[in-house]
Amino acid sequence: MIPGLFAAFLAGLLSFLSPCVLPLIPVYLSFISGESATSLRSPSSRRFPLFVNSLFFVSGFTLVFVLLAVLFGGGMRFIGSSVSLYITRGAGVLVILLGFNTLFDFVPLLRGDWRAQADTKASPGKLKSVLLGIAFAAGWSPCIGPILSSILLYAGNTGNIPHAALLLGLYSAGLGLPFILTSIFFDRAVSVFSFFKRHMKAVRIISGLLLLGFGISMITGTLSGITALFLRAGYGIEEFSDTAPAFFRPILRLIAHWFTFQGL
Repeated sequence: MIPGLFAAFLAGLLSFLSPCVLPLIPVYLSFISGESATSLRSPSSRRFPLFVNSLFFVSGFTLVFVLLAVLFGGGMRFIGSSVSLYITRGAGVLVILLGFNTLFDFVPLLRGDWRAQADTKASPGKLKSVLLGIAFAAGWSPCIGPILSSILLYAGNTGNIPHAALLLGLYSAGLGLPFILTSIFFDRAVSVFSFFKRHMKAVRIISGLLLLGFGISMITGTLSGITALFLRAGYGIEEFSDTAPAFFRPILRLIAHWFTFQGL
């Protein structure tokens, strides 16, 4: 169970770094703060209200994802064990196909981008931030869909509602934590964003491998695929950190050691 929980968190981190989400982060921060992206880089920008509103924004999409997990997990409880086994294996095959598409990009439709629109002139507030979070989840970009769908399928196949909700809660934490940190350290985050934009291929490869690990574990009924994936991800992030901005290297190396430890 533990590797699956950590993998859900990793999936959220990779979703944040995807080309569908990363470029939009300054836009969403501008929506919930009422300031332009340029103003947010200024030291005089008010960080605490933005931090609070970002918490409400994250709570909005977390609510949507956890409710989806409850629906998926609850639905599987009413299906017979033999039927559930076939559904789980079929879902595993689908997740593996999504993983290969993430690696090789052979389905053009999944390169599309559906972006939720918001009124940038509206005054910022907690309710507005929650609603924007819900809109962010509802208007989820198709190229992020494979990761989210895989987590939902993986969560639903257990038929355990609390476990399914926990998986999507951790996925939301992986997606939301860097968003919240960006709201606090926006000026530094811009250089980190530039770094990851230059290495989107590495992010895509790690995302594809994670999906393949989920698919294999769903077909075989084991988590061995995910455990091995943690080892590969840890070593990959360790090498990746060598070219990262200097202030960001200790964080990447800590993450690399953590994932390597989970795979042992």
